[in-house]
Amino acid sequence: MPRYKQMPMHPCQVMLFGQSVNDALPADSDVRGFNDVMECLDYSVIESKHSERGCPPYPPKVMVKILGYAYSNGLRSSRKIEHRLKVDVEYIWLAGGLKPDHNTISRFRKENWQELDGLFRDSVRVCCEAGLVFLNAVATDGTKMVAAASKKRVYTESRLERELAAVEEVLREAEEVDCAEDKLYGPGNGSQLPEHLRDAKSRKEKLQEIANRLRESKKSSVVETDPESRVMLNKGGTRPCYNMQACVDAESQVIVAMQLTQNENDVGLLPEMIQEVETNTGLSADLSLVDCGYANEETIKWLSENDHDVLMPLQENPQESNRNDLFSSRCFLCDDKRDVLICPAGRELIFKGTYRTGSGHYSEYSARGCSSCSFCKQCVRKGKTSRTVSISVVAKQRKKMRERLKSEEGRQLYALRKQTVEPVFGQMKFNHGFSRLSLWGFAGAAAETALMCMAHNVMKCAKKAVYATHLAIAELIIWSTMHKAKLRNHDWIAISRRITAGA
Repeated sequence: MPRYKQMPMHPCQVMLFGQSVNDALPADSDVRGFNDVMECLDYSVIESKHSERGCPPYPPKVMVKILGYAYSNGLRSSRKIEHRLKVDVEYIWLAGGLKPDHNTISRFRKENWQELDGLFRDSVRVCCEAGLVFLNAVATDGTKMVAAASKKRVYTESRLERELAAVEEVLREAEEVDCAEDKLYGPGNGSQLPEHLRDAKSRKEKLQEIANRLRESKKSSVVETDPESRVMLNKGGTRPCYNMQACVDAESQVIVAMQLTQNENDVGLLPEMIQEVETNTGLSADLSLVDCGYANEETIKWLSENDHDVLMPLQENPQESNRNDLFSSRCFLCDDKRDVLICPAGRELIFKGTYRTGSGHYSEYSARGCSSCSFCKQCVRKGKTSRTVSISVVAKQRKKMRERLKSEEGRQLYALRKQTVEPVFGQMKFNHGFSRLSLWGFAGAAAETALMCMAHNVMKCAKKAVYATHLAIAELIIWSTMHKAKLRNHDWIAISRRITAGA
């Protein structure tokens, strides 16, 4: 008996394969469902860009399918995709035997980033028509996408001053050496500038150009190789990044809205994302689940004016957050009819005006005759003769949000946020290796994020079709068992029709 398993064939042995690539592709391969869903997208916009003159280009539909399926499997390198198109039966079947090279793949991906973003929106439409999107609750969050640029290419004002001083020192020393050599050998020798000095001068010009760019941007830092990216704080420290916003349906984890921004934080982006959901789906979400990073005065006003239901934790007023005694501003009652505040001692604080700070607009109220109050020392700060209270102009809306979030129903609903949008980011970044962008510039970054989100939605829809297939087969087997009937060919045809119709 042999010690090891024997090879069933020799590599040089002649074998008879299936008559088509379709026969060689396993029947349960996920690329079949992926291709069926991709066929439902509208490619008219991207196809209209190509002229009928010259050499026929690769079909845009095929190129999008190749890129989308590669991204769904964590494959982003154009060279690796080119290799798969030659050896992998799934990619050969999907591309119909076409084999574009890596330059064509990379150029198509970067030059059509706006059209790819439109195809992402079309994938949302397909998921809606397939019954995957319910919009009962939509979780919105942002994640930092590390840019292709290295953090070594980040320049601050202090670094520019330091490196410019070093270059100036090199040039000064070189000038001294040149003068000494001219005195020793005469003007005929050493007239040509050495190579290392040429590099020093070009380095100085480059640093001055970066300094001008930093001055014009009015930022604390600038990225040399990818000026469209921004230096942001993430888990790996401060690095060049983009900020990707995503709205995810709580029922199916389908991304119903996506946007790539250069904002270093999420403040003020919520209204735009809510409108993006309505544009992509044609409906408004019943409830939005967001974190406190989106909160600002304009956002709260917009939510109140548009009567949009949202669960969002809000921070306390920084001026009163550490004061929890009887005379904190939250203990002053508001009389809306007379526009006054009533202090715990019963005195009235009269409206004085509105002022603006970095956190928003505040209404200021001031009392009179506080020195005669027995609680003056506990209430009025040292050096002041009367108590003044500042109330945010959106204080009522903030209070309503806090009370909603403190309720049992609010806590249960808000718990859906982290189990809805966070797994989607984890799937992209860790399972599919999308932790860092591979294309330079905003256009390349937008193309990659659109492809990744589109592939995520298409695979969700494709898996739903597979589930529907198994469900229909199970129902048919149960029916045949109960009625002691045999499955016939037209029964399987009925299953396929049900799946095609979206059953």
